[in-house]
Amino acid sequence: MSDKQQRGDFYTGIPWVYVTGDQARNHPKGHLNLILWAVVAYFLGIAALKFGWVISAGGGIGIALLNSIWPFLTGLGLAFRVPWAVIMASVAAGLTVWALLRGFGDGSLGPLAETIANVGILFYLIDGDRPNLIYRHRYRKYSVEKEGVTD
Repeated sequence: MSDKQQRGDFYTGIPWVYVTGDQARNHPKGHLNLILWAVVAYFLGIAALKFGWVISAGGGIGIALLNSIWPFLTGLGLAFRVPWAVIMASVAAGLTVWALLRGFGDGSLGPLAETIANVGILFYLIDGDRPNLIYRHRYRKYSVEKEGVTD
């Protein structure tokens, strides 16, 4: 067993069990649940709002597409269960934090709300059991915790 497979979760010490992508997709929990579909809808909605916002502010189609392509691709990636979607969600959270810290906008609460939502989604995608199975093809081996073998 490799060191990566023996190493436990950072917070709990519970080890991860790695599976193939096909095994993860065919598992009953390898499908999107209501929460993940809401996350997909959130990213697609943000993409549509950003597109509409740029168009209504007088920007061109090209600028609107550039402004909305990242959340759109993130939402599609999450819907199609591709592993790189978690990385894109991480970048999206980082971009919203950066935009908030540099004072992007006109003082509205929109950037703050988007930052809070993106960071919350990111924590769920990184730490949740179902997202780990779907996007990272691994799950926690809780039987070790029941046996009392954790450190």
